[in-house]
Amino acid sequence: MPLVTWTFVAYAAGLALGFGGVAVAAGPAAILATVALGMARRWVLAVSAFAMAGGAVVADLTRHDDEACRLAVWRTGRAIVELRTALAPGRAARAVGAQPGCGVRARVRVRAGSFAAGSRVAVQGDFAWRGGALDVADARVQLLRPPGRLSRWRARTGARIDALYGADAPLARALLLADADDIDRALRDRFADAGIIHMLSVSGLHVGIIAGAVRTLVVGARARLLAADLLSLGVTIAFVAFIGAPPPAVRSGAMLVLGVVARVRQRPTSPWGIWAASCAFPLWEPRVVLDLGWQLSVAGMAGLLASGTLVRRATRRLQGWRRTVVSSIVATSVASAATAPLVAWVFGRVSLAAVVTNVVAAPLFGVAQPLLFASLVALPLWGVARLLAEAARSALWLIDRVAWGGAALPLAAVRAEPDATTALLLGVAAVAGGVALTGRWWRRPALVSLGALAAATWWPSLRPGPGRLELHVIDVGQGDALAVRSPRGRWLLVDAGGGWQGGDAAASIVWPYLRRHGGDVVYLSMSHPHLDHIGGVATLLARAAADTIWDGAYVSGSAVYRDVLRTARGLGRPWRRVAAGDSVAFDGVMVTVLAPDSSWLAGLARAGEVNEASVVLQLRFGRRRFLLTGDAEGGEEAWMVARYGASLASDVLKVGHHGSVTSTTPDFLDVVRPRVALVSVGSGNRYGHPSQRVLQALDESGAYLLRTDDDGTIVVSTDGKDLEVRANGGRWRDVVRGR
Repeated sequence: MPLVTWTFVAYAAGLALGFGGVAVAAGPAAILATVALGMARRWVLAVSAFAMAGGAVVADLTRHDDEACRLAVWRTGRAIVELRTALAPGRAARAVGAQPGCGVRARVRVRAGSFAAGSRVAVQGDFAWRGGALDVADARVQLLRPPGRLSRWRARTGARIDALYGADAPLARALLLADADDIDRALRDRFADAGIIHMLSVSGLHVGIIAGAVRTLVVGARARLLAADLLSLGVTIAFVAFIGAPPPAVRSGAMLVLGVVARVRQRPTSPWGIWAASCAFPLWEPRVVLDLGWQLSVAGMAGLLASGTLVRRATRRLQGWRRTVVSSIVATSVASAATAPLVAWVFGRVSLAAVVTNVVAAPLFGVAQPLLFASLVALPLWGVARLLAEAARSALWLIDRVAWGGAALPLAAVRAEPDATTALLLGVAAVAGGVALTGRWWRRPALVSLGALAAATWWPSLRPGPGRLELHVIDVGQGDALAVRSPRGRWLLVDAGGGWQGGDAAASIVWPYLRRHGGDVVYLSMSHPHLDHIGGVATLLARAAADTIWDGAYVSGSAVYRDVLRTARGLGRPWRRVAAGDSVAFDGVMVTVLAPDSSWLAGLARAGEVNEASVVLQLRFGRRRFLLTGDAEGGEEAWMVARYGASLASDVLKVGHHGSVTSTTPDFLDVVRPRVALVSVGSGNRYGHPSQRVLQALDESGAYLLRTDDDGTIVVSTDGKDLEVRANGGRWRDVVRGR
């Protein structure tokens, strides 16, 4: 690869390191490497090291800008954002920070009023951070700037696409306007299992197909090649601008521009050089390296370029359709291998069916995308647009059939635990495979690639557990999601965070968190039927095969509670009513239910106190005890003090009801005597949690206090003797020894 390629790759790697929080070490190390390599006259490596140092510094500065923006939002209680989707009651609108240097992503929900996509607005409301995005509920919105002409045009076009495609409108909007919010989850899942999920989001593939179709059409009309190139270039630039310039489309457009310039000037240009130059987007928008679409686009194109050598070897003696089929299979296999580490890390699975399904679906998609684009262009001629739309719908239906068939294949998608080891092994497999495909000596790299791939496949089943009991208090904003990891690496979940219009904490936060850490979900416990605790349970049940669901079976009219029960029944998940005195041994951990019991529930049913019916669990491992109290308040705490007395004593207390003034009474604290107190609470919540009384009481008790609004996700672990506390970006904050 030429120098420009290495430079941009190194710069992007430096950005990734900087955003990963290691810029302090990566920057100086890269500078030292630059000096050493320069003295050794290894100029390519020296320039690459310097570019990596620059990327690490830029990313670190961007992180500080984003943090300053976040703090400013909390101080002022006001955020200025630009709406990416229309804002209306009943639908969460996507938005991005509109202030200079502010990279905040946001979801905004209102009870009344509507604003068009592209509007710049000032937002006030109930702020919470969910999945790395600012979530604003019950927002008060002030219009600062109406949408521009392009945004209004896009909105009108979207409405006409809805009318043109009917039931297929969500898919058509995704492929034409890069608006995939309304695509059915079941469709997403089968496309993912079949390995063709990339077709659902506008990327370099879509842009390239449109550009190629325009060029072919113009050449077929006997126009000059230069005119065909320029027209395809103009159409591509206009299309990318119209859909909002997503990074993968910009990358593909840049490659097309460079390719056309090279042909016009009749100067041979390295494909790797064009690829690298098209990846220069991070120079003016560093945050793009965190965009999954951009990552997959870059990795996939690198795989396609790397496959050239192997394609030539495999098709050397083939002609006609056999040559075409084998070329497609080889190129698809290499591109899939190049993106496998990213897919495994984000989605927790790798599609083995992709090699077959892409060969079948790619030609169909090569027909569908130009037809979709042609129907968009022909919208002023409604009859012509209807005819083109019907043809496009037929092609989309065939692609969906391919997805159905691919997803139904045995081992269509294999689970890949997305931990660091798996990602590293898949990365080694991809790199070694690339060397084998492009280098002269291929046998050893091929063996390394196959060995790393096999190790990545088998590692999840061979990986040892942590050997410790771990309590993960996951930061889900104003709500609870507790994940107890056994010494063998299996999970007991207590609640799954809240839900909101168009999503929930399980989908955006909890499930991705569990996938990254690996391990099976064995038990799922619901503390009580409130939205901020069980809003994500239905989603989690659909994705995690929990062996048993625990519930206090409190009689409640909660709609979300009924939805959870219907989901559990529909999936055939075992359900168990738990009561005080129940216990289970879980991989060496004794889990005991302390509350509620039937007599306590009977009194609460008359009073309608749902919080006071919380399922309370005590975990015992070695000499250490953890007390998980749900939203238990003073009444339930007094009941437990009277029933259990000194046996309530625990080293770690999950503070009840997010630190509400109605919980964590002095009598309860005197009995529990926690060494570590944990509060799961959302920043700037409207309830005033945690209360000053509770904070003062915990301080006077000598407990070491951590809260998710200040410290993020908190992890407390023990080997049965010592306690280790980790928070605040993964750093060990304290060590609590012996008692």
